[in-house]
Amino acid sequence: MLRDQFYEKFIALLQEVKPFEGPDPQPTSRLWEEGYVDSLTLLDIVTFLEDLVGREVDLTGDAITNFYTMKAMYDGYLLTEPAVG
Repeated sequence: MLRDQFYEKFIALLQEVKPFEGPDPQPTSRLWEEGYVDSLTLLDIVTFLEDLVGREVDLTGDAITNFYTMKAMYDGYLLTEPAVG
């Protein structure tokens, strides 16, 4: 899945499980700090990611940092090749 497709699907998920007013989050928006994500939303996000990658998502150790931004989620779970630049 391309990065922009992931961002679109992720924003749609957020609007469904925790509707928000105002601008959509940006790839590097701090989702927790800016109020887009809370502990209940995290459960839906994990399920969403597991469905996309077709396997269980690692939640041990430093893995929680993958949930700070959309970019970190994509890079941590969906990126198949290293980013250039």
